[in-house]
Amino acid sequence: MKLIPKIILIGCGPHAKRVYIPALELLVKSRKVELKLVVDLIENEENIKSFLKEKSIDCETIFCHGFISQSLPSSLTDKLNNFCKENNINGVIIATEPLSHRAYAEWALKIGLNILMDKPFSSRNNCVSDLIQAKGIKEDFDFIHDLYIKNLAKYNNIFIINTQRRFHPCFDFVLEKINEIKDLTNCPVTSIEASHCDGQWRLPSEIVTQHYHPYNSGYGKASHSGYHIFDMVYRLYSKSVVQEKCADEINIVSSFIQPLGFLKQFDEDDYKRLFGNSKYDSVKKWSDDELYTILNDYGEMDLSTIVTLKKDNVAIGNITINLLHNGFARRTWLNPGDDLYKGNGRVKHEHYSIQQGPFQNIQIHSYQSKDKHNAMSDIEDYWGGNNHFDVLIYRNPLVCENDSSMQKFSMQEILNIYKLNVKDKLVTESVKHNIVQDFVRYLNNELSKDDIDSKIDDHQLPVKIMSGAYQSHILRNRDENPIIKYSFF
Repeated sequence: MKLIPKIILIGCGPHAKRVYIPALELLVKSRKVELKLVVDLIENEENIKSFLKEKSIDCETIFCHGFISQSLPSSLTDKLNNFCKENNINGVIIATEPLSHRAYAEWALKIGLNILMDKPFSSRNNCVSDLIQAKGIKEDFDFIHDLYIKNLAKYNNIFIINTQRRFHPCFDFVLEKINEIKDLTNCPVTSIEASHCDGQWRLPSEIVTQHYHPYNSGYGKASHSGYHIFDMVYRLYSKSVVQEKCADEINIVSSFIQPLGFLKQFDEDDYKRLFGNSKYDSVKKWSDDELYTILNDYGEMDLSTIVTLKKDNVAIGNITINLLHNGFARRTWLNPGDDLYKGNGRVKHEHYSIQQGPFQNIQIHSYQSKDKHNAMSDIEDYWGGNNHFDVLIYRNPLVCENDSSMQKFSMQEILNIYKLNVKDKLVTESVKHNIVQDFVRYLNNELSKDDIDSKIDDHQLPVKIMSGAYQSHILRNRDENPIIKYSFF
């Protein structure tokens, strides 16, 4: 009789509740996997137990105190080790906040578990202001990657980073089009402009009090959804370049806007004019003068980063990355909603412009206009729809397939090309579910390592960009040379 893989989930916050738990529910029902344990912080015990009961999920729970060390507390390590040994655990999904990623990854690797871990690879307290902590993000990767390689011969386990755009069919389509021109012309990608906006309006006092996608731990947008974009620009370039033309060095320069800048953009008087004095006073916990002392060195809200690609010390391409929390949102209310993940007026805008010398420009436009993503009646891939994703392709007549130099493809048209049927849900969430399914299929020996993307080995450069962006910001604030240099490989 075939043994069913057994896994544990560490972290059961908004993202896990919306993505991991629904995906695992289906896999558990089909006898593909057993979810044996959920681990979270002790302050969330009542909420998570209630959630698991509501979902009729029968598994054990461990609740622990938060920790700030780079390794797990010994008491927690002992509990987890004993549980995994007694229950023959095969894998772990790590869905904690990023400050804990290194500690849980180290523990899991030492006992040979297969790992699916949320992005970013890691982050650090105060990495927006402390150069040692900013550098520590790359050091976390180096430490964990070395440990993974060291233990491969003993365990032969897999370590996947959940960057879902790598699994998104529309990004696969773009990569195919880029490679078509590379094969025809031998021209690599020469320029990338990337922009991502979360569309989150967080009121000044909430910047202090909220701990989901926080600023109050000294990190922000780059450590939240920003890592997805660092990863995607790397992928768009690296998957399209011939080896002899590939960059051997990157230079990174960045500029951050932190909450103090946000206060200067829209101050207390502006909020009162918009909502009324008494209404704003009812949610305001601190005045702007008080916030100016509290918010110093809080994490970044918006950032711009330029990555210069160099070969033999010659610049051969630029990647510009603009990442925003503070952008168009649909929030019109003063008290935050319960759902800070997909709710609370959050609207996503994402854009790429990819140049391939004189031969091709590909533009990706993904713009939502609604903040309600649950009640969907169709694919909603129109401009402003929940699944909006248009790809525009411009080609030089020398390499053009027809008389027109431009082609446009919608989300539905691309799904049709791949014979995929996704309705009534966000395609990004469908992709996230597929990642969990692939992880479980690997545990069931239905997929090989070669069949799975986004393994730890391929995340060194996105981590360098993220760490370098923080370092550059800190050095710029010190009026020192803000250029951070790393090898490409």
